[in-house]
Amino acid sequence: MIAKNWTRLMTLLMISTLTISGCSLLPNKKVEIVSKPLEIDIMQPTMPRNIDLKEPRFYVVSEAKIANPCNKNEEGKRPRTKQEDGSWVCDLGKENPDWPEDYTYLDRFMDDMKKMNNGDVVFVAMSISDYELMSYNMQELRRYIREVQEVVVYYRNVTIKNPDGSTSEGQAAVVTKN
Repeated sequence: MIAKNWTRLMTLLMISTLTISGCSLLPNKKVEIVSKPLEIDIMQPTMPRNIDLKEPRFYVVSEAKIANPCNKNEEGKRPRTKQEDGSWVCDLGKENPDWPEDYTYLDRFMDDMKKMNNGDVVFVAMSISDYELMSYNMQELRRYIREVQEVVVYYRNVTIKNPDGSTSEGQAAVVTKN
């Protein structure tokens, strides 16, 4: 019984010694803490394709009469003769003989639209003030797109690496202003 108590006492003593000493009997290694910047490869998204805009045609039409001049002769002059009633008649004929006498720009526009649209005439009209608003809106869109493009180019230049591994003055994209 004494041996049992003695074994328990010795075991308890050794465990408490190891616990209190914190394993100081084992050789300890020096832990070195080093802070380094971590290189992160930032994926560069592909730039969107260029905008492919088509040009609409705007027609400005008035009710003014169209001048239908006389044909020119070899000298470049337009010979005409004054009639007894005071009107003038072209000696070589008119440039557009099929046009009526009081033919206006509106009449010609209507004839052209009928030819283009198989006889139908359809108008999309806009007032001058609405046209000015549309022009202003287009300028605002252009300004906004340019500013966003400059921000994108800035961040691409900041995050892209040069071939030598440096990031200073990296050139990822070039913006040309018209």
